Amino acid sequence: MSIDIDQYLAFPISMYQRADIQYLLKDFSNFEIPKDNRNGAPLWNKLELLAQKAAFEKDKDTGFLLPKKYKKFNREQDGFKIYRVDGLWIHRNLNVIFGHGGHGYVHEFVPHGEIWMAEIHHNCACQENFKNEKGYHPISQGYFDSAVIHEITECKLMSKGMIYWAAHNIALETERRAAFKIDPGEIL
Repeated sequence: MSIDIDQYLAFPISMYQRADIQYLLKDFSNFEIPKDNRNGAPLWNKLELLAQKAAFEKDKDTGFLLPKKYKKFNREQDGFKIYRVDGLWIHRNLNVIFGHGGHGYVHEFVPHGEIWMAEIHHNCACQENFKNEKGYHPISQGYFDSAVIHEITECKLMSKGMIYWAAHNIALETERRAAFKIDPGEIL
């Protein structure tokens, strides 16, 4: 059984966008997207949809520049520029839902074509054993690489019109299948 994409679309899409989504989902014939049981799911769905729709209206240059001390180029991957960012600063100053990473279809301040990845675990219930002097622990290379795959997958699907919840769950499954070794003690 393949994923019925019609129930997971943010808006009507062209046959070309539909073909793109179906191609991206070709390896997910046995995957089922779970029901959205988050607390306040209807509100989250509305907020996510507003951010996604706004993303289609913004130019590549959002007009916002994160100071270089908070954003460092890491590499290019799959057509995206990957940056390591000060996720805690972003969480505190730009968007309280910024976690381990993000892209321009979820966070209005991230330019299209970029993936921003936090350097530390700052907003999660991760293990406590590897904290630094400020009380946070760094993200391991395996965790970083796994999260990059997640964000790229999610961004590609959302850019074609798939809603956040569906794209996010497919991205989680993509991460699971990639099976990166995630060692919280490993330093970037």
